[in-house]
Order: sequence, then C-alpha cells, then structure tokens
Amino acid sequence: MKKILSLIILISILFSAKYTEAQNKKVLSIDQVIELAVDQAPRAIMARHTFRASYWSFKSYRSNYLPSLTLNSTPLDLNRSFESITLDDGSDGFVERSLFSSSGNLEITQRIAPTGGDLFVSTSLERVELLTDEQITTYLIAPVMVGYRQPLVTFNAYRWERKIEPLRYKEAKREYLSSLEDISRMAISYFFDLSLAQINKEISESNFYNNDTLYKIAQGRYNMGTIAKDELLQMELSFLTSRKAFNEADLNLRIARFNLQSFLGITDDTELSLIIPSDMPQFEINVDTALQYAYDNNPQMIALERQKIEADRDVAEARANNLFNANLNATIGLNKYSQNLTNTFNNLENSQMVSVGISIPILDWGVGRGRYEMAKSQRELSLINIEQQQVDFDQQVFLEVAKFNMQDEQLLIAAKSDTIAKIRYDITKQRFKVGKVSILDLNVALQEKDVARRDYISALREFWQNYYRIRGYTLYDFINNEKLDVDFEQLIEN
Repeated sequence: MKKILSLIILISILFSAKYTEAQNKKVLSIDQVIELAVDQAPRAIMARHTFRASYWSFKSYRSNYLPSLTLNSTPLDLNRSFESITLDDGSDGFVERSLFSSSGNLEITQRIAPTGGDLFVSTSLERVELLTDEQITTYLIAPVMVGYRQPLVTFNAYRWERKIEPLRYKEAKREYLSSLEDISRMAISYFFDLSLAQINKEISESNFYNNDTLYKIAQGRYNMGTIAKDELLQMELSFLTSRKAFNEADLNLRIARFNLQSFLGITDDTELSLIIPSDMPQFEINVDTALQYAYDNNPQMIALERQKIEADRDVAEARANNLFNANLNATIGLNKYSQNLTNTFNNLENSQMVSVGISIPILDWGVGRGRYEMAKSQRELSLINIEQQQVDFDQQVFLEVAKFNMQDEQLLIAAKSDTIAKIRYDITKQRFKVGKVSILDLNVALQEKDVARRDYISALREFWQNYYRIRGYTLYDFINNEKLDVDFEQLIEN
C-alpha cells in the first residue's frame, strides 16, 4: 500500500511538471518585477491618474493668472410692460414701456496677484428700439473702457494662492515618486512571498524523495532487527508528514504566484518563476546624507511647509474679516450716445466712474474676534503638530538607515548559516544511511536546514524592503547615486 501511495505521488509530481511546461513561462529577477510593477501594476496606473488630476488642477490655477477674454451678449430683449416711475412733482406714476433692445460686451481681464485686484479693458455696444409709432432707435457705444477693481483693507486670496498652489503641485510630484517606491516595496513583498513559496516547494519535494528513500532503508533495518519499531514508525511519520508538506507547498506556490500576477496586472496564463538575487550591493548609507535628501525631496516635508503657510493664511483671513472692508472700482474710457450708428464714433466723449464702498462691522457680538482667536489657536496647534511630525520623521529616517547598515552582517550570517546547515544535513543523512546516527538526529538536521534556508530568504526580503523604505523617504537611489525622477511631461501625454 505504501509503495502504491509513493507511486501515485510521483506520478502527480511528474504530471504537474508536464502541465507546467505546457504553460507560458516567464522567469523574472527582482529588478524586472519592480520594473513591471511601476510600469503596469493597477496601483501604478491609479498613481498616474492621481498625479494627472493634480497637474490639471495646477494648470487651471496658472490659467487664472493669464488674461481672460469674455463675451457677454444679450441679442434679444423684448419688454412690453407698465412700470412705476417718479414724476417731476415727486409723485409716482405708471408708464408703458415698449421696446426692443440688444447688447454686447467684450472684456479682457487680468488678475493682479500682489494687490488682489483685477484690471480690465472692455468694449461694448447697446441698441434700443422703441416700439411706438415713431420707432425711434438709439445706440450707446463704449469702444474703449479701462477699469480696475481693488479690494481695500481686506484679505488678498491671490497672494496666498500663489504661495500655496506651486507647493501643492511640487508636493504632488513628490507624492507620485513616493507612491512608486511604495509600489516597489509591495512588489518586493510579493516577490519574496513567491520566492519563499518556490523554496518551500523545492524543500518539500526534496524532503519527500529523501524520506521515501530513508523510510525504505529503515524498513530494511527493521527487518534485520537493527532498529526498534518506534524508530520505524518515526520514519514512517516523517514520510507522511513530508507528503502533506509537499501538497501544502504546491498549493501555497500557486496562491503566491497568483497574488504576484494579480498585483502586476498580468491576466493571461503566464507562469512566473523567480530568480532569487545572489549578488548583493555592499554599501552603507550616511545618516546625515539621508536626512538631507529626505528634507529636500520627501513630500511630507513639502506638506509641512504648505501647512505652515495655510495656517498663516487662515489667521490673515480671519484678521481681515474682523476689520472693515472697502472696495475701489474705477473706470475711464470713451463712449457716445446717438440715434445713428454711423455717427456714433464721431466726437466720442470721455467717461469716468469712481466708486468706493465701505463695510464696517459695528456690532457682531464678538463673532469676528472669536474667529480670529480660533484661527490663531489653530495655527499654534498646527505648528506644534508640524514640529512633532518633523521629530518623528527624523527619528524614523535615522532608525531605517541604522537598520539598513546592519543588513550586510545579518545577510552574511544568514547565507553562511544556510550553507552550513545544508552541509550538516548531507553529512547526517549519509551517517544515517550507515547507521551512525538516529532518526531523531536526522530530523533535527533536516529542520535546521529548512529553517536556515527560509531565514536566508527572509534576510534578503528585509534587505531589499529596508533599502526601498529609505528610497521612499529620501527619493534617492543610493546604489546609482542619483536623485529619483521621471519625465512628468511625458507622463501627462501618455
């Protein structure tokens, strides 16, 4: 029965291998997996669209400070009604209005950010036709009107906007680069999940074959009377356990492969197989250098700077709203009223209009002052929070760099332990075959070999994830000694 069971398992292994060969295989290194992730993973596509939204928001902001041309027109306005008017003697009366009018206005407006005002130049034409027996038609034309609208003693939103929006766009660029590093770390995690699953599959398959051979040897020794029944049962238990581990490893390998393919956005039946990195870069990262790159490049640092400015803006707005408001409107130009359109441009007359409006809060029961004090308190709270975030950020970068600089020794220890454990197991297995060691010693050597191999994969995972965490903080490639960047213009076009 045991021979039949072994034969069935061997046939299933061979069938699985043949089925695998029939699939489309793709062998990838860790660099290739990361490259695929940042290029085609669904999360990378989402990050690109998020950045594009920020780009168009910034472009809209800049467009607001370019001259705008507006056409306002009322081509048809028919009015037949009775309206109340004040007569010469001061009494009110009703008159019938029956007219047809049309008008058009073309205006160029330019925002003036330093002052918060608007400068405009316009031209307009209005036509009025009285629908009476005489049918009198009149025209009013203003070929050139230059005007300026300026809020006085009030909050200048334009000036603050020009400080905040460029920072917001710069932050969006760095956020995109940071998101690519997050995606790279996730790709590394999936990469080593599959790598570990591959190793577990190889370990379980090797252990199954070895335990099958060793179990047969144990049966022969038992029949010869050189080992006891409990040792034979222990060997049989190891054989059955290795069979169970093989089935589980095969399933886990399929799951890990599916997870990586799903993360990378691979939808066909391609079977991924990974090359576990062996040549590791040997270098250390200076803490002060990493902190400087983090200050210069990390989006969180830009966000903290933006938050400070926004807190100052909120205080300035609350303070301005607590004072009186004044607005200045001034226009100067040429206009003419005539009953003949051809004569309208003759003898144009000057036109000047200046108005100043003032709004003074006399009694608001402390609402304005309350808002101002709340804004100041919120600003102080924001500054404390920003300072704490700065301290936490510095400490996090320091710890990550310190941890990374220990990785060389940890990785070397893990690699050496893996080699020693494998050699020890091979020696112990040979000694077991000649009856020099017990089954217990063999199982201990086997477990140590498997643990050492998995620990080595875990050390590799920690090395690469830690390195990409530092890249995420600093947006700097310490292997190639270059700042991380992408072609943002091409990113928008694609």
